[in-house]
Amino acid sequence: MRLLLLSTTILLLVNSAQARMFERKAKVLFTDSSSTLQENWIKGNMSEEDGVRHLVKLLLKSKTGKKLLYLAKEKAAAQGETLLEVIRVGEGSLTDTTLVRRFSPSNPEQINYETNTKVFVNKNLNTMDAVLDLAHELTHFTYREPFNPYKQNFKLHEFIHSTVEGKGGEVDAYMIECKVKGELFPKQNNSSSNCKKVTDGETGKLSKKLGAQQFYKVGQFVRKFKRDLGRFGIESHEFPYLSADDSDFISSAYGKPYPIAALEEYVTIMGKACQNDYRRLAVLSRGSGRSPASSGTDSVSSTQSSLSRMKNNFSLRCNSFINTP
Repeated sequence: MRLLLLSTTILLLVNSAQARMFERKAKVLFTDSSSTLQENWIKGNMSEEDGVRHLVKLLLKSKTGKKLLYLAKEKAAAQGETLLEVIRVGEGSLTDTTLVRRFSPSNPEQINYETNTKVFVNKNLNTMDAVLDLAHELTHFTYREPFNPYKQNFKLHEFIHSTVEGKGGEVDAYMIECKVKGELFPKQNNSSSNCKKVTDGETGKLSKKLGAQQFYKVGQFVRKFKRDLGRFGIESHEFPYLSADDSDFISSAYGKPYPIAALEEYVTIMGKACQNDYRRLAVLSRGSGRSPASSGTDSVSSTQSSLSRMKNNFSLRCNSFINTP
């Protein structure tokens, strides 16, 4: 940590769970005449980078995948990286965003935020599942807007909406995954595929409305979910597709339906953000008490006024998430 520069970092799993909160299990999900699709996507002595290149080449064969890769390449360039630098090999498939906050004690209300996102693909998957996971995660990476838990307007219901049905959220990512699956592996789009559950029976097209209806099925968690929403002053009618039906779409990171997982992710993120803010305010408060004698009265008053505003903001945002002395 450099002098006069404080930084805090939160790992946000966009789940995805930032959560991505969906992680495909390492198993054969489909039957295909091409045995290579069922082999591990990183074969033998193949390097991780070569494995990623192979997945990208496969995804390029899909019309939907080609467009996605083009946009993802632009997004990667915007954060100063190549697409191959963004895509990594991991223990699970997820989209991982790091938010870094920097500020100076001399001007504590002037804060700079930087984000950097990486996409991880489960190293244990077969080739077919890996390319579908890559399409899913690149949808999160490309389309989802970064969120900021340090902002006053970072609200629970908006976070759940964004995570589940928002632009680049779980519904969008699953629909892109289904499109890629249909284009690359048409033989696998059979009646047992969950993609059928988000497909309009009359038009044969993927439906975001049907997707939202599926992803908001929370089964036995419905009563607890409504109670937890009430703790934050949110009525369940904010989520018109909420249903007590059993869900086929479960977050493996939490072992629960996505709306439940999103709520728990929000509480975790806010807890970390508020702990960071509490420590930051403690440091700034100690610094303001040691103002040099040469500092003017107006300067000291301005600093104290700034601290007072930040403490009020902290109280409004964080009372529900941490216990302070």
